Amino acid sequence: MGFAASAQQVEVVNMTRVNTDTQAYHPTFTADGNSILTSTEDYIGLKETNLITGKTTVLSTEPRAGMNARLRGLTGKSVNNFENLKINIVDGDKVTTIAPNGENERYLWPTFSPDGLKIAYTVSGKGSYVYDTATRSTTFLGKFRAPQWMGNDYVVAMNDSDDGYKITGSTVMVCAADGSFAQQVTPDDMIAMFPSATTNKIAFHTLEGEIYIMDITITK
Repeated sequence: MGFAASAQQVEVVNMTRVNTDTQAYHPTFTADGNSILTSTEDYIGLKETNLITGKTTVLSTEPRAGMNARLRGLTGKSVNNFENLKINIVDGDKVTTIAPNGENERYLWPTFSPDGLKIAYTVSGKGSYVYDTATRSTTFLGKFRAPQWMGNDYVVAMNDSDDGYKITGSTVMVCAADGSFAQQVTPDDMIAMFPSATTNKIAFHTLEGEIYIMDITITK
C-alpha cells in the first residue's frame, strides 16, 4: 500500500495489528521504539506493550496518564496545554507560556520535536502548525489534528471528520515540518486516529480500540 506525492513519496511497506489483550487507544512509541504505550479512549491509565515479546504491562491506572505520555513524547522535555489551553514550556521551575497564533486561540496537543527546537500543535478549528523556538515563526501543516513528531523533519497527524455526533472518517497524514507537503498513508475506508511515530514507523488506533503499526520509507 503506497500513495504518490508530488515532491516526495511515503511508502507503506507493511501494516500489522498489535495484540494488546484488550481495547487500546492513543499509542505512543517509547524512546527505543521497541514498545508502545497505550491508554483508554479517555486517556485513563497507561500500559506498555513490548513489540518484540508481545508482553503487555500495566504502568499506571491514573487519570490523564495517557495524555501525559503523549504530551511528553519521545523527548522527555516538558510542554503542555493544561489549565490555560495555551502552550506551556516547562524548564525546571520555570514555565513560559506562548500563544504563537494569538491569545484568543485554543492550543491542543503540543509536543516537542526530538531535538527540542520545534513544537507541533493544533489550533482548535484551524489545523496543525509547527512553531520554531529559535525564529519564533509558525508553519501551517494543514487542517489536521493531534500532530506527533516523526524525527525532526516530519510530523504525523490525523485528518478526521464527523457529523456533529460521531467520527465518520479519519486518515493518517505524513507532513513535512516545513509545510512543503502532506500525504495520506492510510486507506479511506479505514478510520485511523491519533497516530504517533518513530523515524520509520507509525502507530494508530481505530474506533474499535485496535492498534496498528506501519513500517514506512520516505523517498525525497
